Amino acid sequence: MKEMILLEYNETKGLWNDNPIENHRPKDEPATYGWEPIAFTEEDKASVFTYMMDCKLHRREALKQPPYTTEYIRKEWKLFCYMYNSIIKSLEITPELKENVDKNFNDVDALARLGHGNFSDVKEDKELPWAWEYNPLDYKDANF
Repeated sequence: MKEMILLEYNETKGLWNDNPIENHRPKDEPATYGWEPIAFTEEDKASVFTYMMDCKLHRREALKQPPYTTEYIRKEWKLFCYMYNSIIKSLEITPELKENVDKNFNDVDALARLGHGNFSDVKEDKELPWAWEYNPLDYKDANF
């Protein structure tokens, strides 16, 4: 069974907390110490979401803007869930598709190009362009 967590967010700091689920209950009391619940979910799914949102949060920090509100994060979570679930529902994951993604998708490079602060050294070391600087007419460049 997948690891389940209660994903929590601290609006003041713009930080995440993975509150593990033990015996069908969060390990730590929800909605305490500035942490607000976002979703009871799988740890892997939450990780994709928080990496994506950290790219946006790091951009806000660089612009000296406050972190997103909890309400905004919850809206983003539901939009992410729509996308995540729609992909699972509508795509037939063939061995060829899996191989294509395995061959062409590098999650660390993608996060670096998207501006995730924890991967800024990768962007600099590899001299990677920003994610939005791509050729929309090139399949690999536009999709990976």
